[in-house]
Amino acid sequence: MQRVVPAILTQDPKELKEKLELFQGHTKWMHIDIMDGTLVPGRTMNLFELGEASKFFNLEIHLMVEDPFKYFEDCAGLGAKRVIFHQEAIRAKEPMLSALDSHEFQKGIALNKVTSPELISSYGKKISSILLMGIEPGAQGRPFDSVVLARVKKMKEMYPSVLCGVDGGIGKDNIQSVFGIGADYAVVGSEIMQAEDPIAAFKKFEEMVDLQK
Repeated sequence: MQRVVPAILTQDPKELKEKLELFQGHTKWMHIDIMDGTLVPGRTMNLFELGEASKFFNLEIHLMVEDPFKYFEDCAGLGAKRVIFHQEAIRAKEPMLSALDSHEFQKGIALNKVTSPELISSYGKKISSILLMGIEPGAQGRPFDSVVLARVKKMKEMYPSVLCGVDGGIGKDNIQSVFGIGADYAVVGSEIMQAEDPIAAFKKFEEMVDLQK
């Protein structure tokens, strides 16, 4: 099932709480960006600010951090449904492979626009999803790079049994192209969260691509 997933990127715990409360009952999935100021510019609130959010959402935690496997235990403790780490953060493959075996949450890998998809082949069946970045990660509101559309098509050919998502720069002018090329889900941040009515904006995206929640 193709799906639109709203995303929260913030440094402000109050804003995080408000957005989570706002979306309760409107979406099953919520994408949470976690940045530590090393892998990408900027920082966000820490994982523990999510509290008991997993009672209301399937949490997809996007770790834009160095040494992402150090966060896995905390993600598991918070009840994360899926945890995504960046290929660009991996310096040694063996510690990550071992960490992936230690937790039951779904494991995803994110790739920046210039990162070769062949690099993830060694993870085998440990990876259940791939998140392709449509922007340089680190901030919401950056322009979408349509080169990611060809990458989606290639990923679906290379790894047909793995979910493929697109994150960054997605708006009303390109979301149909993202799904039309075969993406399984689209992560939408600023176009929803910075709207005057975020819930109405989210539902509009769903209507545009005729999706079910």
